[in-house]
Amino acid sequence: MMIQRMQSLYLLVAAALMGVFCISDWGVINAEEGISHIVPSDYPVFLTINILIAVLLLLAIFMFRNTRRQKTVTLVSMLLMVASGVTGGFIIYSGNEGATLEWTGGVIMLVGALVFAICALRGIRHDEKLLRDSDRIR
Repeated sequence: MMIQRMQSLYLLVAAALMGVFCISDWGVINAEEGISHIVPSDYPVFLTINILIAVLLLLAIFMFRNTRRQKTVTLVSMLLMVASGVTGGFIIYSGNEGATLEWTGGVIMLVGALVFAICALRGIRHDEKLLRDSDRIR
C-alpha cells in the first residue's frame, strides 16, 4: 500500500499563497480624494487572522500521523479563509460611496489558497480511505 502525500504539497502551496496575500494589495479605491491601496497590514486584526491561517496550514503539514486532527485543522483554516474573504469585502465596500474599486491579484491569492486547501482535504480523506481499506484486509 502506498499512501500519497500530495496533500502536504497542497497545504504548503496554500500557506505560501496566504503569506503572499498578507503582503499584497487586494484592492485599489479611486475616489475624489485620490487613489488608496487596500493592504491587510493597514488592518492589524485582519492581518493577524490571515497570518494565523497561514500558520495553521503549515502546522497541518506536520500532523500527518493523525489524519483526523489534520483534517480538522484544514477545515478550520478553510472556514477562516472564507471569513477573511467576507471581512475583506466588508472592509472594501464600507464607507466608500462614490468610489470605484479595482480588484488586484491579492483576492486571487485568497481564492487560490482556498482551492489548494480543498485539494488537500480531498487528499487527506483519500488517505484515510486507503488506511481503512488496508486495515480491513488484514
